[in-house]
Amino acid sequence: MIVMKKAVMYGAGNVGRGFIGKVFAESGYEVCFLDIDQILLQELSEKRSYTVQIVSNDEDYYTTVMGVYGVDARSGQAIEEIATCHIMATAVGVNALPHIIPTLAKGIRRRIESQGNPLNIILAENQLDVDKIVRGLIDKELDEEERQWANENLGLVEASIGRMIPPLTEEEKKGDPLLIAVEPYSALPVDSLGFKGEIPNLVGLVPFSPFDFYVKRKLFLHNMGHSICAYLGHEKGYKYVFQAIEDPGVYRVVSQGMGESVKALHKEYPKIPIREIEENKEDLLYRFGNRALKDTIFRVAGDPARKLRVNDRLIGAALYCLNQGIVPERIVEGIVSAYHYHQPKDLSSVDIQERIEQLGIEETVERISGIERDSQLGRMILEKYFQRGIE
Repeated sequence: MIVMKKAVMYGAGNVGRGFIGKVFAESGYEVCFLDIDQILLQELSEKRSYTVQIVSNDEDYYTTVMGVYGVDARSGQAIEEIATCHIMATAVGVNALPHIIPTLAKGIRRRIESQGNPLNIILAENQLDVDKIVRGLIDKELDEEERQWANENLGLVEASIGRMIPPLTEEEKKGDPLLIAVEPYSALPVDSLGFKGEIPNLVGLVPFSPFDFYVKRKLFLHNMGHSICAYLGHEKGYKYVFQAIEDPGVYRVVSQGMGESVKALHKEYPKIPIREIEENKEDLLYRFGNRALKDTIFRVAGDPARKLRVNDRLIGAALYCLNQGIVPERIVEGIVSAYHYHQPKDLSSVDIQERIEQLGIEETVERISGIERDSQLGRMILEKYFQRGIE
C-alpha cells in the first residue's frame, strides 16, 4: 500500500489555492486546506479537486489540481492534520497570523506528544522577518520543554510570493467557487536556512541565502512599482493596471522608480549582478501589462494607509534607497500620488484625505508614515506635494 505524503495549507484563498497548494499537489502531496470559509471547504471536500486558469496576453489555459480536501481551521481535526502532516504552509495575511497561532501551537504540541517528525512551515505572508514574528507568537503558547523541541525541529521558512493573483468577479465565483486565475510566473523563492533537515523537493522552489535580498526585492521593487503604477493610473482615470503601465508617462515614473530600488539592492548585495536585478525589473514591467489578469487599480491601490507605513512598500523603499545613498526622486512621486489618492469606496483613502484637510499634509505624513517633516524624506515628500499645487 502506497502512503501518500500530506501537506497542510493554512488558508484556502488566492495564494493558498492559486500558488502554494498547487505547488504541494504538483509535488506529490495530498493537500489539506485549513480555512473557515464553509463554502470553500465543502466544495474542496466534495470535489477533491479545483481548477486554476493560467492567464496571459499570449494564451489562456486551465489546469486541474487533484488530491485536495478542506477542514475547518477551528476544529479538532485541524489540530490532527497539523500534527500528522509532512510539510505545511500559511497564506492567511499578516493581520490574521495571531488568530491561527493557538491552533498551530496545539498541532505542534500534539506532534510532540506523538513523537512526530520535524515540521517545516513555509510562511507565504510577504512580511519582513515573518519567521521571527511567528516564532515569537508560537513560543508564547508553548512551555519550556515544548519550546526547546520547536527550536530544534520546527522550521519557519520565509517565502517571497511574486505570482500575481487578482480576485475573480462575483459572477465568476458563482459559476465555480473554487476557480482561481493566476499569471504564468510560478517561482517560489524561500529562505534556505529556515528549513530543519533536508530541503523538500517542491516544484518551482528556489532556496536562497541571504533571503533578505528576496524579501526586499519583492517589497521594494515588485510591490513598490505595482503600487506606484496604480496610484498614478488612478490619477489618469484608468480602471486597470495594464492600462496604466501602457501610458508612457506612468511607465516612465514606474520604471525609473523601480530603477532606484535596483541600484539600492545592488549596493547592499553587490555579489548579485545588477544585470539580474534589472532583468527582474523588466520582467515585472512586462507582467504589469498582462491584460488577461484584469487586475484593477482599485485592488492594487487599496488601503493606502498600510502601503504608506514606514516599513511597507512605498515609504520603506524610499528609506531603503536613502540608506544606500540613492536619492528616490521617482519613488517620492509615487508616495505623493498615494497621498493624493481619493477613492470614496476605500475607507483608508477617505481617512487620509480627511486627515489632510483637518491636520494638513505635514502632520498627516508624520502620523501615517512616521516620517518627520524636517527629515530628508519628509522634506522631499512635502516639496513634491506642494509643487503639485494642492494645499
